[in-house]
Amino acid sequence: MRINAFTDLILLGIVFWAVWSLRFFGVADVGLLSMVAGVGAGALLLAMRKEHWRDIGLKSGGNLGWTLARAGEFALLVLAVSALGIGIATAIGHPPATSSVITGQPQTLPGFLLDILFGVWIGAALGEEIFFRGFLLSKFRTLFGGGRIALALAILAQAIWFGAGHASQGLSGMIVTGAIGFALAIFFVTRARGSLIPLILGHGFVNTVTLTIAFFN
Repeated sequence: MRINAFTDLILLGIVFWAVWSLRFFGVADVGLLSMVAGVGAGALLLAMRKEHWRDIGLKSGGNLGWTLARAGEFALLVLAVSALGIGIATAIGHPPATSSVITGQPQTLPGFLLDILFGVWIGAALGEEIFFRGFLLSKFRTLFGGGRIALALAILAQAIWFGAGHASQGLSGMIVTGAIGFALAIFFVTRARGSLIPLILGHGFVNTVTLTIAFFN
């Protein structure tokens, strides 16, 4: 199992970082592309290992009311950790660079709506939660041998990867997003009962509101 996890992480890393690196060649929307490629590679690995999507968190943790409540908590957690991290980084003179998702936002309403659909809900909400809190957290936990220490190391490892994936925001931006990824993984295994659904809904909501405010301003 640990050998399989190690192999799978190597393959996921090759696919993710190869697509992510296309930004250096002027390719647009590499964030969305890297998420689609990463989740696609993860899906193939699931099929090869004869594992199930519920094993990485695509399952119901409770009824509709519980799911929406956890999604709301998730959204508040994202906002709180983001505000705290950005505030500290700004106070010490190293504010994170504005995300390319905002600086490269479409200027027309149809473009904005497509950006919300593909960039926010498919790329960020579905893609990032399934890839980072789903595939990576599960694989790292198996690699480290299971148990509480393994879970803590897995949470840290996926958070570092999550932060590194936001390198366009500078070093402080990577640290802030890494901290967010760390907090969200803890929320996933505790409050969300190992269900990605509240995280996907909360992530999509926060990003939709953020980009909507930026667009109309």
